[in-house]
Amino acid sequence: MLSNFAAPVRFDEFMHLALYDPKHGYYSRGQQIFGQGGDFITAPELSPLFGQTLGEALATALPHCDKLITEFGAGSGQLACDVLSVLGDAIAQYRIVEVSGGLQHAQRERLAKHLPAHVMNKVCWLDALPNCLEGILIGNEVLDATPVRRFKWTSQGVLEAWVQADGDALTWRWLPADASLNARVTALHQAHGPWPEGYISEWAEQAEGLMRTLTDRLHGLALMVDYGHEAQQYYTAHRTQGTLRATRRHIAHDDFLQHIGEQDLTAHVDFTAMYNALTEAGGQLEGYTTQAEFLMAHGILERAARLPAWNDPVQGARARQAINTLLSEADMGHSFKVLAWSKGVDLEGTELNRVFVHHDHSGRL
Repeated sequence: MLSNFAAPVRFDEFMHLALYDPKHGYYSRGQQIFGQGGDFITAPELSPLFGQTLGEALATALPHCDKLITEFGAGSGQLACDVLSVLGDAIAQYRIVEVSGGLQHAQRERLAKHLPAHVMNKVCWLDALPNCLEGILIGNEVLDATPVRRFKWTSQGVLEAWVQADGDALTWRWLPADASLNARVTALHQAHGPWPEGYISEWAEQAEGLMRTLTDRLHGLALMVDYGHEAQQYYTAHRTQGTLRATRRHIAHDDFLQHIGEQDLTAHVDFTAMYNALTEAGGQLEGYTTQAEFLMAHGILERAARLPAWNDPVQGARARQAINTLLSEADMGHSFKVLAWSKGVDLEGTELNRVFVHHDHSGRL
């Protein structure tokens, strides 16, 4: 792929190619990127209780949303499998939006193996986002995999990261920011600075655009689970290198320009920016809380205690370890957040609305 970078390429374009190029992109590889044998483990791979609890949380909202669920970026298919194990008889259709042919194949195999035929018949795959998103939209670790623009704050002005080939390797080039990036970074500095010289961070311009698009097309409820911060914590002065990270074989590192298409590239989510984007598009915040608070409010511990293997010395220990990872403040419990919003439907009185914890009394992030 080095030939693509003979001339400088903006980092967000590089990140898009590295992740989503149909031939060489990381997510074109299929299911081997997930789980113990891959590069990272997501919450659904840790425990089926994650998806089952999410399904239970959506149960009372489903009749308000045409009994339709659309999953965006379904990964290995494990989340769909677990949600459908709880809601399969209650839904009319489960749609998976997946642009990767390799992942589509892996998802079909997993669901066909674990779901009864009458539930499997309700599942369909789409290779593009529908113009109208009716029902419930869910996504786990979707926003963090959206390409970001990388910037540097200097006394000479705002610079932007570009990537260019230099012989047999890639190198960084820092060029003056264009008007849009300069305006955004200047506003962030005014709100959250001062920053030290050479401060580096990201702007998720494409994620904001995705949130606006999803909300524009939404007629129902949307729920996203991902890791990130509100803007005040995201752009704090001590976070001098931003949140961008590469992951390969379960090791996170900052060598972003190596192993193109063979390692994951992600950045934490700025949930304040996501909130602003969805409200600008007419969305109504339903709730925002930590993953631990959401899962516990919807009964994950009670569900775990009913597992046949819960008291088994080996299997029970593994199940408890997975639950601890999902809920612990030191692991995924607090770093992952749940953001839910709606448009065009009344969810008052549903279980989801009743137990959701807002970030503060104003409902703003």
